[in-house]
Amino acid sequence: MNELTNNDDLYALISQHDHANELDSRLKTLSNVDETLMFLHQRDDQCITLLMLAALYGRDETVRVILAHSSDVHKLVELHGYVFRTDGTLVKNATALWCACDRGHYTVARTLIEVGRAEIDNGPRYPLLIDAIIVGRLDTVRFLIENSYTDINSTRNSDNYKFNSLIMAVIHGHTQIVAFLLEKGSPCDYIAPTSNNTALSYAAMKGYFDIVCLLCSAGACSSSKNRNGQTPLMLAARNDRMDIVDYLLDQNDSETGIKQIELVACSFVVILNNNNNIIQQIQFQRMIRLMYKIFEIRQRKNLLKTVAQPIAAYAFYQECQTIEEFNKIEHDNERLYIEALMIRERILVPEKDETLFKPLLVIGDKLVERGQFERCLHLWEHTFYLYQNMDLETGLHRFVWLFCRMLSINVHISPQRFVQICRLTFEPSQQKPKDDYIKNALCFLAIAIKILEQPTLTKVERQLIYQWLNDFCRQKRITSHGQTLLHLCVDEQTYYDINYRPQDIKPIIKFPNLAIAQLLITRYNQWIDVNAVEATSGNSALHISCKNSTIDSLAVVQLLINYGAHIDCMNVHNRTPFDIAEAIPIRTFLKTKQLPSRLKCLCARLILDKQLPYELIWPKETEMNSFLFLHGGLAKRRKNSSTNN
Repeated sequence: MNELTNNDDLYALISQHDHANELDSRLKTLSNVDETLMFLHQRDDQCITLLMLAALYGRDETVRVILAHSSDVHKLVELHGYVFRTDGTLVKNATALWCACDRGHYTVARTLIEVGRAEIDNGPRYPLLIDAIIVGRLDTVRFLIENSYTDINSTRNSDNYKFNSLIMAVIHGHTQIVAFLLEKGSPCDYIAPTSNNTALSYAAMKGYFDIVCLLCSAGACSSSKNRNGQTPLMLAARNDRMDIVDYLLDQNDSETGIKQIELVACSFVVILNNNNNIIQQIQFQRMIRLMYKIFEIRQRKNLLKTVAQPIAAYAFYQECQTIEEFNKIEHDNERLYIEALMIRERILVPEKDETLFKPLLVIGDKLVERGQFERCLHLWEHTFYLYQNMDLETGLHRFVWLFCRMLSINVHISPQRFVQICRLTFEPSQQKPKDDYIKNALCFLAIAIKILEQPTLTKVERQLIYQWLNDFCRQKRITSHGQTLLHLCVDEQTYYDINYRPQDIKPIIKFPNLAIAQLLITRYNQWIDVNAVEATSGNSALHISCKNSTIDSLAVVQLLINYGAHIDCMNVHNRTPFDIAEAIPIRTFLKTKQLPSRLKCLCARLILDKQLPYELIWPKETEMNSFLFLHGGLAKRRKNSSTNN
């Protein structure tokens, strides 16, 4: 008898009869018994071993005989084949244990586990417990758990989601399996690692009311939030599961729950990234339907809301307090958007929730696109104070961009509103030593000069701008590298550092900026030290100007020297402005100013060259020490510091 005929006979023996003794006798006569047992038979689009076949037919004695004749039981038991599930689905990677469970032959399954040491987690795609849950096989779930073949708490699906057995049962809506798992102690507040959703989250999302009730009765937490900050109640509302919304509201604090639903209603329109008008309209309709539901709940539970007074940021609208008020705005999408912004502010500010801000910034951009600059100013000024009141970092770069946009299309900038925005530089949140803060203020200064050039400006308006400039210069702010306003305004690098929407800002604001330097030196010289040096390089504003190669570079150098900048000031490398100048016109001009050297400068250099201990003669803060410091003292200090280290 050839091998193929032998395999066919054995297949028929198992499939047609339950003759374990005859099979035992036949297998004893084979010299290649392991090959026979590992052979995959292809029948009716299935691909199975004799062990899988015996498991499918529930032949326990036959299974025991096959296991007894195998020299590699583990390999045989875990071999994969193709088998049709009872529902007709072809399943790949099926094992003998899976076959037994699928057909409900649990005596065979027990033998495979206890005698054949079958691996419970070796299912077609997921562990056997998860696989059984997906297809709703409570009998298999019960068999695996009640016999302690699997751990109800540690079993997960094997993909990135890492759902536990309870979540899988919930997702597939198998109420009886959920009830059984809860009865056996499955943790109802297990959090899915990738989403932070719980079983209750998925039940609410999917709309499985009975499962929601089961989970809540088992003590599931209804206030847990997923990675998007959504509670089960919010997920139910977002997916229009109103029966679950009502149930969860009754389980929790109603006011808190209503606020959560209000945030969901707002999210339909404020987090709208689709420009398709049809989709946008659908989203606004979703908001409207949910808002009506909210008003009904508030009315039924007699829960009034406290709303803020009208402000310019929201076009002096006030949040609707009744269904009748809301009915008047439901056909005005722009008004609905503002309503959503006001609702979010009322709810999120007390929680210091930073998700409040993105829609405020986005609508500001849209207002600018529509040319509604004044409304945007009001909105972003209000947003600035919201950031500050929530102890968050504030920024003025958006205002710089906004004013530049207005200047680029010749839109009039109100001096009063401009100064009002400029004075945000004095707010507590803007007092931190951050380079961006002083650079944004410098940009305001550049814009101020352009506004001052307007011929229609009144004396009072000019005085407003000059007063802000005076107040800001008085603060003598410096960067982390010791750069003053004067350093920044004559430095090309300041221009290159403009990185927020530079395509709109750079055509308007230029650095080096002769006009700013002239204004600082001539009007605010009591606050501006023309010979101040940077902390790291020891460069003065004149050093920096001499390195530049822009059109106004020579004019800036001339301005600085005319107002007292020391031409022989030395940086930490003992280099003067002339030493680092590259442009021929600047070098030529500096040569004319270098000779003859002033006597006091020669004396200062002599004191440094002779290393006389001048610091011990005069107090550190005196003008004499400062003068000596500019003529070689920086390099000396750096040298001494390096020696000490």
